[in-house]
Amino acid sequence: MNTQQPTVNWLKNRVRQARDDQQHLFDAGLNGLELVRREGKDIELSNGERLTEFLSCSYLGLECDPRLIQGAVDAVECFGVQFAAARTRALLPPMRALDEQLSQIFQGHTVTFNSVGSAHLGCLPLLGSGELPSYPLRRAPCWIVDRAAHASMQVLQGILWQFGTVQRCDCSDVQQVEQLCSTAAAAGNTPIILTDSIGSMRGLYPINRLLQLAERFEGYLYADDAHGTSIHGVAGGGYALMAADEGMRHRLILLSSLSKAFGATGGAITVLSAADAELIRRHASTYTFGGPLSMGGVGAAVASGAIHLSPELGQLQAALWRNLALIDGLLGPVLGNHEVASPIRFVRVGGERDAIRLALHLRREAFAVTTALFPVVAKGEAILRLAISANHGQDQLQRLASAINGGFDELGIRQGEHGDER
Repeated sequence: MNTQQPTVNWLKNRVRQARDDQQHLFDAGLNGLELVRREGKDIELSNGERLTEFLSCSYLGLECDPRLIQGAVDAVECFGVQFAAARTRALLPPMRALDEQLSQIFQGHTVTFNSVGSAHLGCLPLLGSGELPSYPLRRAPCWIVDRAAHASMQVLQGILWQFGTVQRCDCSDVQQVEQLCSTAAAAGNTPIILTDSIGSMRGLYPINRLLQLAERFEGYLYADDAHGTSIHGVAGGGYALMAADEGMRHRLILLSSLSKAFGATGGAITVLSAADAELIRRHASTYTFGGPLSMGGVGAAVASGAIHLSPELGQLQAALWRNLALIDGLLGPVLGNHEVASPIRFVRVGGERDAIRLALHLRREAFAVTTALFPVVAKGEAILRLAISANHGQDQLQRLASAINGGFDELGIRQGEHGDER
């Protein structure tokens, strides 16, 4: 077992650096919205404001589909809100049906969790143990963690150090990853690359090139595809699965979200063999001790799974890509992720207070967007994030584009420099 790195109170430092700007964000009323009603992408707040929202990451609009709602109701009526026993002891029929559907969608052996973060916490230690049958290790793992990977992975670095060394880099820079993989292999260790496939505040990652490195150095790619789930692939298997050469998928460990475009709740991990999945069910702490799944969420997910396995999913995906093409055409290359196969677009602002001013301007124009400040993005690189959905209307996108351009002009804010979304 590796010795833990010297203790650093990183969270205290982060809170102190972020406190003032985050407080200003809440004081401005841009966070902590109190919703009382929603209809499609229109929401009503407790103060009577009516806004068009670009906050929700439900990119296909499935969370309001009557079939998902009825699926949730039916499951609750049959089995109650939850069955408060570990799934190692009792597995109800909708849970079994969901695992079977997801295994088809994600083309492997899938295990569900309460969230993607819960899956990380339960499965990464098992991966580091070397006990998963399809993922043997040499001397120890060397964790190569993308600097911009989701916070639910970043926060586990202290746990990862219990099994092997942790190296952080920019996983969109293949040369950096290659050097770290080479060093790990030379030391007799197994490189395990941890990254998002579509960044929540960035663009696409070079999944297939990272898999090539995993193959070359006999390591693995652990990909969080939360933002790619459902929107890519014939059955919605996601961006990472679509981008990966079939001959290298044995190096891929896939994490998927059921809480974004899938329209339900929960997370999932897909592994190579039934033996891997069974070991996770028996030994992943957050599976055995993480509390029961919501039966309503499971029922909704089963209904969503049926849609994913039907031709209808392709129609929903096409509607999303049409909306993304429209907003790209309206705002042009100054829009972050312009013409990138991601459902996320962002407006580069730079200064934290300028971002808040622009977000408030959009609020006055009846739009709600995500204002991303440190620690979500680097200091001085504030953005407004736009989550585009298949059920946004053309007029809503046109009005948003006009409001953004008008806000820069009216407030005299200079747009951030165009960068590389990879």
